Amino acid sequence: MSEKPSPDKFKSNSAMMAGFAAIWLTVGANEVSHFLVPEDEDVETFGYEIEIPEGFGAGVGGEVVDEGIVDVKPLLAAASIADGAKVARKCQSCHTFAAGERNGTGPNLHNIVGSNLASRDRGDFKLSDSILAGADVWTYDALNAYLEDPKSVAPKGTMSFIGLRKPKDRASIIKFLMSKTDSPPEVVLDAVEAVTEEIAAVAEGVMDAAGDATLSVGVP
Repeated sequence: MSEKPSPDKFKSNSAMMAGFAAIWLTVGANEVSHFLVPEDEDVETFGYEIEIPEGFGAGVGGEVVDEGIVDVKPLLAAASIADGAKVARKCQSCHTFAAGERNGTGPNLHNIVGSNLASRDRGDFKLSDSILAGADVWTYDALNAYLEDPKSVAPKGTMSFIGLRKPKDRASIIKFLMSKTDSPPEVVLDAVEAVTEEIAAVAEGVMDAAGDATLSVGVP
């Protein structure tokens, strides 16, 4: 009587046949790919080329938007003279602030806000040609720009201070300098800023009115 093949033997043969089939399929696919894409042709790119429009990420009209320096004039109303005095400690090694005090390495800064540079009204302190060319009058905008980066206003100026990068610090020290100025100029906001503040004031008034109405509910 002949011996029947065991089930394990059938499984082993089936696995071997499946393995050979997988190998032949791989070889066949490789040969077909060589036929479709010859080896002597270089594939330069893969996928699809995505075209990026010129000026993508730029401002209106394709021009790069330069946000520029933050205007501190709207911040002056809430700025603190005390905070400005703390920031001014960084300047005390070179400057004085009170009326009648002598110049140091830098000029006395009493009555600096709104002063005219061309008049050289810093007593006997000689202003550099670079600072005279950089600004005519110490307006709020001029002070803001100079305090943010002195070298950007007066590249060959004598002040070595790197500047105040935080708008709040610049607003605080300008508020302090205003307190050291007998008649500081009026702070005139730009048109957009003025409208924004007016809208904010109206909104605050509406919120206050709503709050009062809420409190009055239930009052006999």
